[in-house]
Amino acid sequence: MSNVDFNFSNFDFDALEQSAREAATPTKTPAEILAEQNAARLGEVAGAADVAGSFVTGEEQARVDEILAGVQSGKYSAEDALGALSTIETAGRAALGAGGGGGGGGGGGGGTSFTPRQDARNTIRAVLATFGLEGLADVVYEEYAAERVNISNPDAVLFSIRNTTQYQQRFAANAKRAAKGLPELDPASYIALENQYRDLMRANGLPPGFYDQISDFEKLIEGDVSVYELSSRVTEGYRKVAEADPAVKQQMRQLYNVDESGLAAYFLDPDRAAPLLLRQANAAAIAARGREQANLQLSAMSAEELVSRGITGEQAQSTFARMGQLAGLYQEMGGEEMLTEQQKVGAAFGFDVQAQQALERRRAQRVAEFAGGGAFARTTGATSGTVETGVGLAQ
Repeated sequence: MSNVDFNFSNFDFDALEQSAREAATPTKTPAEILAEQNAARLGEVAGAADVAGSFVTGEEQARVDEILAGVQSGKYSAEDALGALSTIETAGRAALGAGGGGGGGGGGGGGTSFTPRQDARNTIRAVLATFGLEGLADVVYEEYAAERVNISNPDAVLFSIRNTTQYQQRFAANAKRAAKGLPELDPASYIALENQYRDLMRANGLPPGFYDQISDFEKLIEGDVSVYELSSRVTEGYRKVAEADPAVKQQMRQLYNVDESGLAAYFLDPDRAAPLLLRQANAAAIAARGREQANLQLSAMSAEELVSRGITGEQAQSTFARMGQLAGLYQEMGGEEMLTEQQKVGAAFGFDVQAQQALERRRAQRVAEFAGGGAFARTTGATSGTVETGVGLAQ
């Protein structure tokens, strides 16, 4: 290492650093410099157009868009465009009563000031589209421009239009809920419930176009039908009948005057209580087995009584099959005690003891008459020498 003494006290480091920066920066051509200046001016014009557009609508907004496009195409100079946009902005502020200058004054809204933004219209429209109310975008924008609503708060946006006819029609079930003493649903909860209804219908294969529109859900919301209750109506009511054999559908027509085309509407009607609908669906299944196995047409009352006693369609089938085998015993002959349909059903299913005893007396009397060759023995003609006793066939 040399012993040379380096003295840096008079060395100009700032000048050296500046020289290094200049050496590292490539020299720009005049065309490049002009392009940068034009881009800067265009950005300035675009910013002015955004501000002016925040205070105008209709034809004036179209004029703002035309000026910006003219600068971009070279039709207008940046200086002319800035002057025109400033005039439009001033007129717009005056028309809206928002005060002049500076992009925001101390107007309404309780002293809160909002600065107009380029995406104000898009923000408003996006918020309202979520609730199916995009048609009110201009109404909200006027409130925003007058500094009476903060569009960054969806609740505030909705509150600003809650007295409009469009809003009240969109959430029409709320007024009916209030009349029934039920709490109103906020818009987000209201729409979430509609979506859950719609998903449930699709998952269960309901007919296309049936109960999948806003108007279809209005009665359900008005009736305070929960998703759980609706699921029960669909899976335990509508589907139980819709997917059953034709005999069950026939019994729905016979007992409740509901044809296949009206099944969904019947089971989803919020004016009918879910427990009643499910009982009727099960009753139709039981009645179908009675008709099929015992040639017995039950009334709605008899079928529903079996349901209330916990009898299922499968359990009913075996009991009705036994009734079919003893059909003669359940049919009155001359001079015998009359039994009602409910008594016969009660005897067969074991919950009407008195009816059971009456049938037993009938059986014993017929057997005795048969043994003595009395009037209760008659030839059936099925085979030679075969007679019907009412308690089975005997030779």
